Amino acid sequence: MKDIMKSKYRIIALLCLSFFITIDLTGTNRIAAEQHTVWKFAVIGDTQGDNSEQKNRSCINDQILKSVAADIAAERPDIVLVSGDLVNGWFRNGGTGFALQYANWKKAMKPVFSTGIKVFAVRGNHDSGPERVVLPPLPSHFEPLPGSLALLEKEYKNAVIGKYIPINGPEKEKGLTYSFVHKNACIIGLDQYAGEQHKVSQEWLDQQLSKNTQNHLFIFGHEPAFEAGHRDNLSFYPEQRNRFWDSIGKAGGKIYFCGHDHFYNRALIYDSNGNPVWQIIGAPAGGKLRKWSGTYKESGRVKCEYYNSDYHGYILVTVDGTKVKVEWRALTDASTNKWQVLDTFTCSAGLVPAQ
Repeated sequence: MKDIMKSKYRIIALLCLSFFITIDLTGTNRIAAEQHTVWKFAVIGDTQGDNSEQKNRSCINDQILKSVAADIAAERPDIVLVSGDLVNGWFRNGGTGFALQYANWKKAMKPVFSTGIKVFAVRGNHDSGPERVVLPPLPSHFEPLPGSLALLEKEYKNAVIGKYIPINGPEKEKGLTYSFVHKNACIIGLDQYAGEQHKVSQEWLDQQLSKNTQNHLFIFGHEPAFEAGHRDNLSFYPEQRNRFWDSIGKAGGKIYFCGHDHFYNRALIYDSNGNPVWQIIGAPAGGKLRKWSGTYKESGRVKCEYYNSDYHGYILVTVDGTKVKVEWRALTDASTNKWQVLDTFTCSAGLVPAQ
């Protein structure tokens, strides 16, 4: 009888052990699967129009933006990030109202929205108002009418802030600055106009970075952190800019996506601790292309790795586990809708230290 009881206990013990091993292996497989998730996202910016003479204009570059939207939809990314200047906004709009400008933008982006791809945008200078710090004062006839900038912000929010946009930004930047998690990445969009121009809400950003537990970190805003084409950018305040750049590197971020300069550029800039961080200025998906010397103002620190101002286009990012592949897709012939990948580079995630 005792032998029978011992045998039963052994069987029960073996079954329990098998159960726990199965749970452990299942959890291990789940974690491994999450670490090797393959997904894509796109980055576009500066989609405004460039024909300042036309009355009742759409205030977007209809042909280019529609081509970009169709190509993005065909690539089927999970999400699209928009780095500002969606429309002409307050400047050279030919009399087209703000609500209609953003309605035109959404209409051109219909191939993206209709496939269920979520779009996350931040504002650019055209979506917010005149520059007041770096550049000379505007001629009086260019000054916005009283109350118009508040209306512009209202129409931007009505058009762009969808139900899925997090309302977790700083007090004066709700829906404009935000962070969210998508799969194995933390993504942060930064408004650079709600407070002081050419600055980010660094304390809020530090809080978000300190809470991040994802392998990947992607940050996007409108203005470059290091001056390339336009004088109005984050480097106007070098100490705050350096703190911003160091916070990205310390948190394991590798890429800051931006726009504003109307050309494509990829540059490597190390933070003060030697962490590599890339600034990628996306070629505009509509705005007038502009030439540049290819030399950064801080050329001793910034390494320009690729530059092109010949084509409109957008950035396509593939995340494969801890690996990231960035491609610049250029619309090399708008008349035939011909696309080419003209720049590609890869990097690895900066793994978040154990909490």
